[in-house]
Amino acid sequence: MWQNLIRTQVIAVSAKMAAAFVIAGLVVLAVVLCAGIVFLGLRYKKVYEVKERYDLIAAQSECIWLDYTFSPQHLVVTGSIGQFTGFDMLDFMGVEVYDIYNWVNEDITPIRSTVRSFFDSGEQYFKTDLLIRRLDDTYAWYALTGTLVKHEKTGRNKRFVVRMENIDSKMTQEKELTEKAENDQLTGILNKKTMEERVKAQLEHRAGSGNLIFFMIDLDNFKDVNDTLGHVYGDKVLTEAAEKLKQVFPAKALIGRLGGDEFSVCASFDAFDLDNLTEYMTQKGDKLCDILKEEYVIGDKSVQVSASIGIASAPVDGEDFLTIYQKADKALYLSKRSGKNRYNLFQHSAADE
Repeated sequence: MWQNLIRTQVIAVSAKMAAAFVIAGLVVLAVVLCAGIVFLGLRYKKVYEVKERYDLIAAQSECIWLDYTFSPQHLVVTGSIGQFTGFDMLDFMGVEVYDIYNWVNEDITPIRSTVRSFFDSGEQYFKTDLLIRRLDDTYAWYALTGTLVKHEKTGRNKRFVVRMENIDSKMTQEKELTEKAENDQLTGILNKKTMEERVKAQLEHRAGSGNLIFFMIDLDNFKDVNDTLGHVYGDKVLTEAAEKLKQVFPAKALIGRLGGDEFSVCASFDAFDLDNLTEYMTQKGDKLCDILKEEYVIGDKSVQVSASIGIASAPVDGEDFLTIYQKADKALYLSKRSGKNRYNLFQHSAADE
């Protein structure tokens, strides 16, 4: 009987102890879970606050933030990216990170090779300007500044943090100011000073096998236009002549107004030989005479406008600007003296005597 009583008490005590251990364990587990939840909550809050801070800065200056980790490859993009992606945040892993290059107009800035060279250079800070494509296929200029972080022990690249700020309005203003300073106000083509500077630069950096052809163009009877039809028609003749020159020559050609009714063009051409060069100059001369010849009429008053042209080339006729300019001018004078509405190549004319 006593044994049964003792056994009953032992079982009761053991049950109480077990229950106490279970309760204690549950309490510890609850504390750990609460601590974990609090930790995760604080971490999430911190991450959210960082993102919110980036977003607030981005909203003020229209910025995009890129946070790239090298190993493993991971790229997070936040900020004002809605107009480029339609999303508020992008998260790329592995080779997906290279999709970011699809935003960039690499004809303007070869960003892939530029970034690759920077990563290999050992430098810490990176800076460049990029033209970024929006969802509607329009572009905007962004100034990119980045900081490269390396592992303290290995020295390997660890993280690359980038800030991209919209500078489109600034670039547009600078472009407008530059064009205003470099272009002729009436016709929109290069003014005399800029034309001379650009031609000199091209002559100095001319490829060994390439040719630069310089055309001097003077409009015939332009004074009669002003005297007979008025200065408004005179301006019309000049602006139309500038547009016609653009039609004859490729976009890379330099086209300028030297003053009054005198224009010039500098075009590059990689000729096989002298005959091929002469053929090119002849074709352009014929085309210029044809397109610049036009009759302007007001009522019973009319003036026939045409062009006298002189052509010289480098390196055949010289290799510096002054020499080429003077020889083209001599060929132009010969065209005027010979009856106007014609062209002369310096190397095949009486000017070359």
